[in-house]
Amino acid sequence: MKGDECSKQQVELVDLHKGQAQTLSKDLHRWKSELDLKLQRMHELDRQREKYAGDLQQAKQRCEVAQEQLRGRESEMARLKRSIADVRAKWAQQKNLYEAVRTDKNLYSKNLVESLEEINEMRKKFKVMCHQIEQLKEEIKEKDVRMIEDHSKHVQISKETEKTKHSVENQEKQLTKAQQVVEQQQADIKKLEATIQEAETERQNQRKEFEAVTSERNILGKQLIRRNEELSLIYEKIKIQESTLSKGEAQYKKLLDGLHGQRGDIGELKRDLYIARQQAESAGSLEKEVYHLQRELLQERTKVRALSEELENPMNVHRWRKLEGSDPAMYELIQKVRSLQKRLIAKTEEVVVK
Repeated sequence: MKGDECSKQQVELVDLHKGQAQTLSKDLHRWKSELDLKLQRMHELDRQREKYAGDLQQAKQRCEVAQEQLRGRESEMARLKRSIADVRAKWAQQKNLYEAVRTDKNLYSKNLVESLEEINEMRKKFKVMCHQIEQLKEEIKEKDVRMIEDHSKHVQISKETEKTKHSVENQEKQLTKAQQVVEQQQADIKKLEATIQEAETERQNQRKEFEAVTSERNILGKQLIRRNEELSLIYEKIKIQESTLSKGEAQYKKLLDGLHGQRGDIGELKRDLYIARQQAESAGSLEKEVYHLQRELLQERTKVRALSEELENPMNVHRWRKLEGSDPAMYELIQKVRSLQKRLIAKTEEVVVK
């Protein structure tokens, strides 16, 4: 009866060990599945890290391309500014030339007015001289008539000739003087005609110069209008370039913000990867403990099998011994398994949250 009770207790202990072994095998399968899930999560994280690294590389390339475009636009802006400065300098030069031409035109117009006034005065003087010459001619004619009358009177009156001889000499002297005055006036008239011709030629030259200056002024006005139109076009291009530059800067800022966000995400992913690797290392220690537990379980199973075989063949009665209490090592193992289960559950919850 004692042997039966002992065998029943042994069978119960064997069943208990079998149940614990099954629970441990189930826990082991569950831990393996969770470990596979963790490894899959690690692979996914690696793939995401590679993907984010590729996105980061593409973003860096886009950033470099945007920087190169920005440098090209800055160089183009500098070139346009230089061209604007050159155009402004040319415009200032053209303006100075226009002012000089304007002052020359005013000076020439003033000189033309003065020369026209002088010509008018000379014409007035010429008219006066002509009138005086006509008067002198009339006086000479009158004097010739008087001389003829005097000569007839001299034929008729010889005595009066002697008296009038002195007057005739005086008249001849006056006539010579008048002829000299006429010759001088004719020389003055020739000089005046020469001066009039010179004034006419000078006036024609001044008119030609005035026409050339006016044509140059019209050409300069057209060039100035064209330059103003080119300046307006250049200003519009500058405005367009500034708007595109502001848009590029905004896009560049957005890219920088995206890069900062991706860097933060990469840092978080690196931290998650580091934690996952630590958990994987702890999973290795757990595998080692599970391996030791399996070895101990196999040893216990062999012991139980040997004991069951001895119980089935109760030949060695003198070798029977009374079992005392429960196995403390198994209780400690169960406590360790429970603590490991709690730790694993907590880690899985943390991983799920992350």
